[in-house]
Amino acid sequence: MKIKFTILVLVFGFLANHLKAQQDPQLTQFMNNKLFYNPGFVGSTPDRICVNLAYRSQWVGYGGGTAFTPEINGAKPVGRGDEPTTLNFGIQGNIKRFGIGLNIWRDNLGFTNTLSPTLSLSYIQTFNNGSSLAFGLGVGIIQKGINGSKLVPLTPGDPLVPTGDIVANAVNLDFGIYYKIPQLSIFDDFYFGLSSLHLNSPVVTFPIGGDSKQDRHYYAYTGGIYRMTNIDINPNVFFKSDGVKTSFDFNCLATYNQTLVGGLSYRTPQEFSLLAGYNLPVKNNVIQFMYSYDLITSDIVTYNQGSHEISLRYCFGISVPPRQVKPFYPLKTPRML
Repeated sequence: MKIKFTILVLVFGFLANHLKAQQDPQLTQFMNNKLFYNPGFVGSTPDRICVNLAYRSQWVGYGGGTAFTPEINGAKPVGRGDEPTTLNFGIQGNIKRFGIGLNIWRDNLGFTNTLSPTLSLSYIQTFNNGSSLAFGLGVGIIQKGINGSKLVPLTPGDPLVPTGDIVANAVNLDFGIYYKIPQLSIFDDFYFGLSSLHLNSPVVTFPIGGDSKQDRHYYAYTGGIYRMTNIDINPNVFFKSDGVKTSFDFNCLATYNQTLVGGLSYRTPQEFSLLAGYNLPVKNNVIQFMYSYDLITSDIVTYNQGSHEISLRYCFGISVPPRQVKPFYPLKTPRML
């Protein structure tokens, strides 16, 4: 009953809040790093540590990198700033019923950049059917910066427009739940995640130039594996919302002989992706390489060459050798024979 009540509270929270803009970076290969969007995911790989690294270059060719100035009185044309790029690193594991993980992402967009390290902890409840339910909390920092050297004020010398780099920070809180079960109907390793990031809607206050608010975001995803001879089919759905805008990712990956990976993805409203990867066996573990190419079919397609994303994922176990107990030999003395 307590579990059902917690889920209801989150769902009503989804419907009751109204936010302004989608600010979090998006990753096409979210299924390889669920920690990025859900602190409840930490510890979901029992007795194994998983490391993820991802890099995304969005709307290649769109960024101009020029000064952001209005077209008045001979001023320079309006610049578009740098194209969005995202770098992400994540690591997570578990200690018995507790999961622990660290996620760090850096995002560059236009003349701004964001750095966010988050430490996540989760409590994992296991059940007799092999399933588990985890509740996770993430605590971190949102650091935002502005490259003021690329800004040209409308009024020369405007004190509210920075002329150099400025940086400010705020504390950030995340919450998520993650459920998985070894088998559900025709699917193996079925999972479901629900999370809300930036629960406290952190506000970054710059020394000059005003404030920047990180709006609360909501995520839900689910998927599983349908196994056939030599081929595993992995469909999944990803829901994203900031209370104003909502989008879905519909993905399907196929893995041949546990080695070659290929797939398709569609993101609403008008974006398609091609995915390809390779699983490289290393001793008893696997290193997974993945590449994806996103093609936008809206009008913005005439201003860029699509988006590229690469990721690397490696999971490994830690084995502690048993302690060698030295045999006991009785000490023989003239007093003890």
